[in-house]
Amino acid sequence: MSKLTVEIANAIGTFASALAPAAIGAAVAQAWEKGLSWSQRLVQWAVGICVSYYVTLGVTAWLRLDPFVAQAVGFVIAMVAFRATPRFIEGVAAAVAALPDGLLAKIGINRDGTS
Repeated sequence: MSKLTVEIANAIGTFASALAPAAIGAAVAQAWEKGLSWSQRLVQWAVGICVSYYVTLGVTAWLRLDPFVAQAVGFVIAMVAFRATPRFIEGVAAAVAALPDGLLAKIGINRDGTS
């Protein structure tokens, strides 16, 4: 095999091994969920993986965890992130919806345009 092919295979292996605990944690959390559409499952699975991956990187660097323990942390974080996604999205949507009124109140303008 060429050097490039070996490097690509190594990169794919590293990527897969880094995301595997997070993906499995999110998948296990989904196994208990009923009534989700495929799009909801896909979004929550992706969020579980992303949150788990980055939080695990931060925790591992901060606490200098063993790689095995870091994978366990990633698995658990993915399960929690999967469950927290809907409430997080609702909270962000509520905050964004309240932002225009808050900004107008800060500068002293009422909703009807009067000061």
